[in-house]
Amino acid sequence: MVHIHTPLPQHSDGSIDIDQWIDRLNIDPQSRPLIQDACRLAQIAGEDKLTPFNINCLDQGLQTADILAQLQFDPESIATAIIYNAFTYTDLELDEITEQLGPNVAKLTQNAAQMNAIDKSRHILATEHLEQIDNIRKMLLAMVQDVRAIVIKLADRLVTMRMIRHEPTRIKKQAAQETFNIFAPLANRLGLHQIKWELEDLSYFYLTPKEYLEIAKNIKERRTNRNARVDEFVNILQTALKEAHISAKIYGRAKHIYSIKRKMQRKKLPITEIYDIHAVRVLVSTVDECYKVLSIVDSLFTSIPQEFDDYVTKPKPNGYRSIHTAVVGPDDKNFEVQIRTEQMDKEAEMGLAAHWIYKEGTKQKPTYEDKITWLRYLLDWQKELTHDKNLPKEMEKKILEDRVYVFTPAGDIIDLPIGSTPLDFAYHIHTDVGHRCRGAKINKKIVPLTQLLKTGDQIEILTTKKGGPSRDWLSVQRGYLKTSTARAKVLQWFKQQHYDTHVTEGKAILERELQRLNIDNLNLNEIAHKLNYKSSDQMLAGLGNGQLRLSRLTNVIPSDLVDHISQKSSELPAIKPRASAQKSKKNIMIYGIGDLLSQIAQCCRPVPGDPIIGYITTGHGVTIHHRDCKNIAATDNEHTNRFIEVHWGDKTAITYPVDIEILAYDRPNLLRDITTSIANQEVNMSQLQTFVNNKKHEARFVITIDIVHLDRLTTILDHIQQIPNIHTIRRLHHD
Repeated sequence: MVHIHTPLPQHSDGSIDIDQWIDRLNIDPQSRPLIQDACRLAQIAGEDKLTPFNINCLDQGLQTADILAQLQFDPESIATAIIYNAFTYTDLELDEITEQLGPNVAKLTQNAAQMNAIDKSRHILATEHLEQIDNIRKMLLAMVQDVRAIVIKLADRLVTMRMIRHEPTRIKKQAAQETFNIFAPLANRLGLHQIKWELEDLSYFYLTPKEYLEIAKNIKERRTNRNARVDEFVNILQTALKEAHISAKIYGRAKHIYSIKRKMQRKKLPITEIYDIHAVRVLVSTVDECYKVLSIVDSLFTSIPQEFDDYVTKPKPNGYRSIHTAVVGPDDKNFEVQIRTEQMDKEAEMGLAAHWIYKEGTKQKPTYEDKITWLRYLLDWQKELTHDKNLPKEMEKKILEDRVYVFTPAGDIIDLPIGSTPLDFAYHIHTDVGHRCRGAKINKKIVPLTQLLKTGDQIEILTTKKGGPSRDWLSVQRGYLKTSTARAKVLQWFKQQHYDTHVTEGKAILERELQRLNIDNLNLNEIAHKLNYKSSDQMLAGLGNGQLRLSRLTNVIPSDLVDHISQKSSELPAIKPRASAQKSKKNIMIYGIGDLLSQIAQCCRPVPGDPIIGYITTGHGVTIHHRDCKNIAATDNEHTNRFIEVHWGDKTAITYPVDIEILAYDRPNLLRDITTSIANQEVNMSQLQTFVNNKKHEARFVITIDIVHLDRLTTILDHIQQIPNIHTIRRLHHD
């Protein structure tokens, strides 16, 4: 619980006694060096520097850390609170914080500094400054990544509100209005009630001091009688609970001035008739005891109709849990009674932060569900912040409706434009992840790559080891991509693919020419420079795409090298003619035997382009095997004399059956897309088998296609590989 603050301890000369201040934090000895280092760093950087509200940076940091310590936050949070203002308002660098206090404190300091966008939110929302709007988005992301950042910011604002009492009215009203509009609603959304109440009371005091003091005076005048009645009420209830063997803490609690003001306005009553100025809180151990206490209260006192709320059964949107009831107590005065467990009371003071900090001495790591809840509360607060009649509708939409906030499997937050898809997410993570994306899961369910993302979704990208994007991804009508950055990455990939292909083709052209000219070594960079190309690859790409004529390239080859070539060529021995080969009717060239019946082995089913070998059978001619066929490798030594050299002929019209296997994450129309791709390649499909695992949402296809050459198969597989959701494709060998 946040208490009324106590002054910082001082030495006799008026300087802050850091050691005494650390002593009162009551932190463990192991954490003391970190806090001492943070104090020293803040003292060096910010002892003589002031915040915009004319508060000493060191004083502000220490008092902010006081609040974090009272909330039982971890030492890293306390250290960050100490140096936060020094980092914000002085020349203190993040690298120095990392070196002195470690990377965790540096990261938290950076997150907390992003909260400074809150200070200007009110102004930003009335403008169209896109850079500042982006700062608000970064602020939201920083909050979700580490909740401690916003608690530090709220504690810092509370210290500011406490310490500006003697500042000019203009400064106080400015700070109070910002606090009312921004900080108090945020504290409320996050369930940080004690901070919220104090922020509201101080803001109310600075904005309308006369009203505030009038209510405070009225309460003070009745304090003696009120305290006596509260004591009597507590004694009666405590006695009854002891008789029922219920151990409970019961105490009267002060009602906050601003909450009294709001109740007066809501009920249109004078302060003398606001019943819950008499307020009592009961803390027990279990939920069951909460309802037992409620039953006892109802039996002891007269209940007030329509003044009962069960926030245990149905918690408030910000997670607040408690039973509220109102009864007529001593002297016929109205009492509000709050009944809750001690854990509920802790959560009421610390809000969502209670789930993110220490529990039984161990720091809790926020779960994905925690972050989802946290993000939704933040977005609710952001909506509340924009409910301003003077705010242009298009600006409210720009802040709230044009972004989605989604999670990686590790729980990190990604900020994307509304309408983004899993592919946009993949390219945002990494270009290579986008290129290799073949499927996606949203909230652990496989979805199409065109699925629109919603705030709070958790995205997992399914990738293949090889492959690239599909041209379909660039189609606006198909809806694969929303963001221009992702689209640009896909375009660049295809541009690079064409470039690489042209480089390869140009290299092959040049190598053939150099082989003809009998040139072993040629400085390609020198030739490229002569032809005004920046690199040899650019020159080769020009040669491959036809922009550079081969004759132009050979004309710039040094003359001495050409002369050397001519002399060398004249000395080469004549090439001996190769033994003639016989062509079979099956497009196989069989050496050394004449026309002989041949057939393709069904165990390995080679196609033109595969390395092959012939095996002379008994009565069936020559069987053509792939050289890597297992049956060939298993042939015993007695039959090795049956092997014969064979090569593919040039009858390109002959087709050969090839089996391919496709593995994919199942989705609607997947088979249609595969068969369409094959048909578009003008390839015959002679057989198709489909296997689907509905539990795993996986599909397997075995397809037989007819091709004329291995190169054609490579092209076909490349096209099929680009189809969304396909992660593996390979040729099947049946050996």
